[in-house]
Amino acid sequence: MFKVWERYDLKKYRWSVLLMIILLCTAGIYVLSKVQGEDFDMVPRQIKGLIGGVILAIFVSMFDYHFVCKFSALMYIVNFVLLYIVKYVDYFNVARGGVNRWIGIPNEANKRFEFQVSELTKIVLVICLATMLNCLMNRIKQGYILLLAVLMLALPVGLVFIQPDLSTTIVICVSLVVVIFASGITYKLLLPIVAVAIPVAAGLFWYVQQDFQVLLSDSQQSRILSLLHPESHSDLLWQQDNSVTAIASGGLTGKIFSGDGVLGAKNIPVVESDFIFSGMAEAFGFLGSCAIVIIILMISFQCFIIAKKAPDYLGRLLALGIGTIYIFQAFVNIGVVTMLLPNTGIPLPFVSYGLSSLMCNMIGIGIVLNIGIVKKKEKNQIDLDFGVIPKKGEL
Repeated sequence: MFKVWERYDLKKYRWSVLLMIILLCTAGIYVLSKVQGEDFDMVPRQIKGLIGGVILAIFVSMFDYHFVCKFSALMYIVNFVLLYIVKYVDYFNVARGGVNRWIGIPNEANKRFEFQVSELTKIVLVICLATMLNCLMNRIKQGYILLLAVLMLALPVGLVFIQPDLSTTIVICVSLVVVIFASGITYKLLLPIVAVAIPVAAGLFWYVQQDFQVLLSDSQQSRILSLLHPESHSDLLWQQDNSVTAIASGGLTGKIFSGDGVLGAKNIPVVESDFIFSGMAEAFGFLGSCAIVIIILMISFQCFIIAKKAPDYLGRLLALGIGTIYIFQAFVNIGVVTMLLPNTGIPLPFVSYGLSSLMCNMIGIGIVLNIGIVKKKEKNQIDLDFGVIPKKGEL
């Protein structure tokens, strides 16, 4: 692994990405200090998470992504086992609000180390899919490759869905679809699938609204119906109503700059995580909210730029998939707090409280940063370090 150091161009290391992430995290920690409830350990925990996360991102960025992807099969197996434990092993799983999304290790003080496995699943599945497509790159236009990809992804995605965690399932699926679309699969295969998928999606949207549907839990269905028919489900919209009120009360420049340090968003349940954007909008106002959105977009676009300049096919797929996770997850989170989407629990990348999300996002950024510093091989250079078979005529 250490032989690859000569492949790195450290002058291209994008410190600006880490600086933007630190800025986002710092703004989130500041708002967290204003809205946290009785748990006053949230701020010091998040500060430690930020410091540890930046160190982790830099550490991961020093490992060649080809080396990391060699362990994709092991990652897949370990992640699948952890997802299974979350759902079916009562001793280790942690349930909140009727859902099992965390794995915990109890100790003598009756406190738990808790970790949300689905956050790791987002990154792991992008790595596994990109690695598989890279191995089958020469056969990518054959239809069975898409079938293999779907079969490989179905089990872990299904375990996330039945936790239940619909929002994370959608984020994972969107990022994986982007990877598949960018892989070079022939349009002759993709276009028929899209033509079928659109009416199927419309049919499913109608189906999940019916009383006899079995795909979604009662709470998930109620949240969708509450947004479509607010007059009949007003009792389910109070959290989003309060969120929109808090956002509106921030005005143009926010309460912090006007001298009012008291934020009404502190009364919104889970404001430290899923609804942190409402607290930020109230604190920093419309201009501050726009700045937060722009920074998240810039981080994602940096991932896409790195993907465009990636030294090879594998790097391009990895950077695209990871960048898609950040931008689409932010879209879903902000859509929920502004009442444009049904209420669903998903954190705002690099801003929301929660070390599971922060650390996994930092791992993803570390991988992307590494892709950005790996030098492109010369046209006639033979790559023997990573076990790539030379093409005919290269020897």
